[in-house]
Amino acid sequence: MNIFSFLTKKKQKSPLKRQISFVGGRRHRVDVPYALPKDEREEERINFQHYALHKLLGSHYQAPINHTVRRILDTGTGTAQWAYDIARQFPHAQVCGLDLEQPRGTGFLPPENYYFVPGNILEPLPFPDNHFDFVHQRLLVSAIPTAQWPAVLQELVRVTRPGGYIELAEAGNGYQHVGVHTHTFLQWGQAASAKKGIDLAPIKHLDELLSRAKLRHIKTRTFRLPVGSWGGKEGALYATDMYAAFQGLKNFFCLVGGVDPNNFDTTLSALPQEWEAHHTTHEFYVAYGQK
Repeated sequence: MNIFSFLTKKKQKSPLKRQISFVGGRRHRVDVPYALPKDEREEERINFQHYALHKLLGSHYQAPINHTVRRILDTGTGTAQWAYDIARQFPHAQVCGLDLEQPRGTGFLPPENYYFVPGNILEPLPFPDNHFDFVHQRLLVSAIPTAQWPAVLQELVRVTRPGGYIELAEAGNGYQHVGVHTHTFLQWGQAASAKKGIDLAPIKHLDELLSRAKLRHIKTRTFRLPVGSWGGKEGALYATDMYAAFQGLKNFFCLVGGVDPNNFDTTLSALPQEWEAHHTTHEFYVAYGQK
């Protein structure tokens, strides 16, 4: 047993049983509410998204952590690109990525101070109390039913040591300057998400969620990200990521939300031109607090 296995002896209540569905050539996990696919195509998009967000936000995190941190957790780590970069930035820290399953092959060699632990954010985390100096969670709003947010945050707080920081970064339906097709798309997303018990509205108030979790020194930032080449190279990158993400939502919108597939395709194809014409922006929310 290696040291990382020892540090994660606390197990989740039940083993992770995968229930997989293939629809339209895309691989989905049907045992969890997560709306996007879990396949290599989606992993490529997530890698691209990580690059785009770093260009747009200018940093991998907002919390005032420093090189005294020794243990860092990234929940919902996906392809682990955020965790890899943080592991390189903090070579003296042990960085853990937690997700439902390990990436199928990102083509990137993980740093020696990174390790992966399988786990479900909707269940008790397989870590001891007061374990991590910094806990990071990004873009999981479509994976967490609204009623379960308090329990999720309670677990994040539990595994964070006193004085440590928790940071949440989310984006939802906060678009400005949209056209009719984007508006339609957002309505579809809201309706399909509601059927899974997911409401995107609370992410505008991440600070309130952290406050209810009894964190202190809470800070928030709202970034308005350009969607389209009208916003320069960064805007073009973000639009490419956005379009690919929307493509990945087709099965969710059509099978869960009842959207006609042909109508979906027609609406989707109209989005890039609409974003350019309206100078669409998308709100990205970051909040952190100290235990």
